[in-house]
Amino acid sequence: MKPFFFAVVLVLAISSVAAGQYKKGSVEEQLIQLDKAWTFAELKGDKKAAGAIVADDYVGTTQQGNVENKEQYLAQLAPNADMVRSDDYKVRVFGNTAIMTHRGTVEGVRNIKFRSTHIWMKRGGKWLIVAHHGSQILPPPE
Repeated sequence: MKPFFFAVVLVLAISSVAAGQYKKGSVEEQLIQLDKAWTFAELKGDKKAAGAIVADDYVGTTQQGNVENKEQYLAQLAPNADMVRSDDYKVRVFGNTAIMTHRGTVEGVRNIKFRSTHIWMKRGGKWLIVAHHGSQILPPPE
């Protein structure tokens, strides 16, 4: 239970710092908080919570270059011991569509750094991820 509690505290602490660059209550801040909730759901393997954030017509490109739909994405979710720190958020809003980029650091089972791009759309009054692309940040060549 302690690792789980620590992960919750870490996600919340980082969330407040990451969202601090945007005005409180702004769409940008709301989307960053949703992104943090999505990451938390993934770490817990919570398919219901993750599925509520991902659109039915979701298209994701994994760090391995695989393309997946919502059903495939949810099928592979499982709880894990990784912790993720995200920062360097950039959010641009265009009406009911937003483009988000950020950097992440995974520590635990997998120790990697990555960049993500999310396309959010507001549908029925709710922001949903319709597309995602993740790329691993490789160490510089020696």
